[in-house]
Amino acid sequence: MEPAQIPWFPAWGIEFQNPVKDSQNLVKTWLEIRPSERWVMISGAVAISERHLWAVWSHASRNEMFGKMVARTVDTEFIRILSGTHQIRVAFERAGVRNEDDHAWLLYLPEHPGFDEFGQPISYPEIENKQEIEVSKAMTWLDGDLLTARPSPNLEALNRLGIEGDFSFEQIESTILAFAASADI
Repeated sequence: MEPAQIPWFPAWGIEFQNPVKDSQNLVKTWLEIRPSERWVMISGAVAISERHLWAVWSHASRNEMFGKMVARTVDTEFIRILSGTHQIRVAFERAGVRNEDDHAWLLYLPEHPGFDEFGQPISYPEIENKQEIEVSKAMTWLDGDLLTARPSPNLEALNRLGIEGDFSFEQIESTILAFAASADI
C-alpha cells in the first residue's frame, strides 16, 4: 500500500551566496527580519521530507495548543522536537545553521487548525502568497537564492542530529520520524 500524498510544507530552501562564515550574525539578522516567531531557519541538512516537517509541526503545535511546550516559543519548540531532545541548547547545536553551511530552510509554522473527533488535525494549512513575499524579502537580507529542491532524505541529517547507526537510504525517514517522536519521552 502506498502512503498517502502529503502536501508541501511551507518550507523554502535558501542557498547562500557563500558558505556561512558567521552563523551567529546570520541568525541575529534572521531574528531581526523574520515576520514573527512562527518563522524558523534550520540547517539545510536536517529537513528530510514533507512528512517529517508536518510530523514535527503537528507535535509542536499540539504542545502549543495544550500548553505543554518545553520551550517558551513555538519556533524553539519546533527545533527542539526536530532535534529529538528536551535540551534547547542541544537542539540548536543539532538543527541550527552552522559555519560553513551552504544552504538552509526557512519554514513557516502555521497556526494549528484544530482537531477532529479522532484527535487528528482537521486539515493541512495552505501556503499563502504573503508567505512567498516574506521569503523573497528574507533571502535578500540573508544573501541567498531560492533552492528549487524540496526536503529529501540524506545521510548528513543523521549525522547532524546525532543519530548513530548504519542505516539504508530507505530507513532514514522512519528513523528520523521516530527520533523526533522521542523528544517528549
